[in-house]
Amino acid sequence: MPIETELKFSVPDKSVFRDIRTLETIADYRLVDKGVVHITDYCFDTPDRRLFNGKIVFRMRVMHHKSVLTFKQDSGSEGSYYRRREIEAETEFTPDDIAAGNLPDITPVHAFHEAVGKVPLEVSLTTVNRRHGYLLTWNNTPHYELVLDDVTFNGPRGSAHVLELEVELLFDTDNDLESIGAWLTGRFALRPAGPSKYILGMNLVGGV
Repeated sequence: MPIETELKFSVPDKSVFRDIRTLETIADYRLVDKGVVHITDYCFDTPDRRLFNGKIVFRMRVMHHKSVLTFKQDSGSEGSYYRRREIEAETEFTPDDIAAGNLPDITPVHAFHEAVGKVPLEVSLTTVNRRHGYLLTWNNTPHYELVLDDVTFNGPRGSAHVLELEVELLFDTDNDLESIGAWLTGRFALRPAGPSKYILGMNLVGGV
């Protein structure tokens, strides 16, 4: 079962992003710049917000002119980091298709139906994210991905802007997230963020 394991931090202002971009290493890992991508996420939920309340994410991500449908389910936290079941696959379907109940026959939809059932869905939140990504490497091998997210949420109560930093484990056998988190929080004014952007966005601008 694919498991996403990551640290998530709230960032006070863009000066932190500027300072991190000048670094060559973080906690003895060398930074390799992956560049900037622009992401739009369409998050779905039931009218009674069953996914929000169950800490489940079902979203369509549009990036690089392709769409990926993702199912995520909370698997608890360990220390300061979060673990979530994550299943995703590319699709040619649209957000309107999903909201109309026309779901593709792919693995994230199967996982969603297994967890929630065949229920009516609607677009409950959209996010627009300018993401600057880096690899944290050791001996030229990537071990973690660090991203600087400049996010705008759009929902029933308007718009909200946030900055976040995430560090995701790439190999389950090599977990140094706690020391990376300690290194970052010892140098920058970071605060722990919640388990998902979906929960944060819904709390800020969603109808919950």
